Amino acid sequence: MIIVIPLLLALAVSTLAANVHRRPPRAEHAVRQENNPDPAVGGSPDGGWQSMPQVTDATAYPNWTLNDSGAMLPVYQTTGLIPNEVTRAIIILPGKPRDCWYYWNAMNNALYLANYQNSSISRSQISIMAPCFWTQVDVEAGAAQADVLIWGMTTWISGHENVGPTGVSDYSSFKALDALIEHYMNKNVYPNLKTVVLAGHSAGGQTVQRYAGLRQTTKNDDRLHFWVANPGSLMWLSGDRPYPNASCSGVDDYKYGLAGDFPAYGGQLDRDSILSLYNSRIVNYAWGTADNGNGDTRCEAETQGSTHYTRGQNFVSMVNATFGWPANATVDWVEGVSHDNVGMMESAEGIDKVSCVLRIMRRKSWELTISIAL
Repeated sequence: MIIVIPLLLALAVSTLAANVHRRPPRAEHAVRQENNPDPAVGGSPDGGWQSMPQVTDATAYPNWTLNDSGAMLPVYQTTGLIPNEVTRAIIILPGKPRDCWYYWNAMNNALYLANYQNSSISRSQISIMAPCFWTQVDVEAGAAQADVLIWGMTTWISGHENVGPTGVSDYSSFKALDALIEHYMNKNVYPNLKTVVLAGHSAGGQTVQRYAGLRQTTKNDDRLHFWVANPGSLMWLSGDRPYPNASCSGVDDYKYGLAGDFPAYGGQLDRDSILSLYNSRIVNYAWGTADNGNGDTRCEAETQGSTHYTRGQNFVSMVNATFGWPANATVDWVEGVSHDNVGMMESAEGIDKVSCVLRIMRRKSWELTISIAL
């Protein structure tokens, strides 16, 4: 349901919205409803994680079955929910360290904060899932069982195919996301679910943005939202770059562009077909205005800008100049937040896009559009 409000009422509506989502004043006696500490786990990203630690409020599934092929992927999922009461699902992706437990806990704490600020946001209606994209070192260190899907150290970020286990091949990390989204979209399991949010920060944000472009099915697109926060680089939609570098080979090839070299998952696509799909989807971008790290230092990324923040600014300018801003997309500039997943998730903008049912989108300078995510 879309209600367009003329300029005369915009100020009043934006003031009301700000009051709805603003954090309560901080006082010495004010205590957040709950904030769970990050779980401890042995190992490291480079040497491999040693276990799937217990996470408060979550159940760990070391070998969640994705589909009839028998492919399995470890996930964390909210414990104790009644499926027919769930109206929103959040699938939160890990960062480059593959720390799925940490991102699940961070999103759960953001949901606690959202409920603390606005009691109409019911935790019993929101399911959080965090998939774990393990690698061979995680098998060797002990976190990953021998029969689950594994990828290269970073190839899961761009949708490439698995490297194990024996007996399961050509399984893209994006195909795994298809299966997780379809799990929640299944009306036989979640009859009252209205929205699935695929969310990611940093490397997870890169994954979400590229998946939104290469996802070929349009089934349930009206119920699927993408949250792309502080990605280190982007799948650039046009062939030009704000900082061209003639010596940088393949600057417009995937994963940095759309000229070609796609993984098998998107092998039948080209620039035009990707743009048609991507620009129609509900994509919510978010950048912290203090995110001045460079993240990806490859020359392909540096043609997009020198920092996460400037790459975001340049990307938004490119989309506006080349296509006009897509009707279903939003962008948030989160003031004062750096490359901080907790700061982004717990910001008013992050809570609004990921956890709330009320979404406010400013599409033009002379109107406010309020959409209710039904």
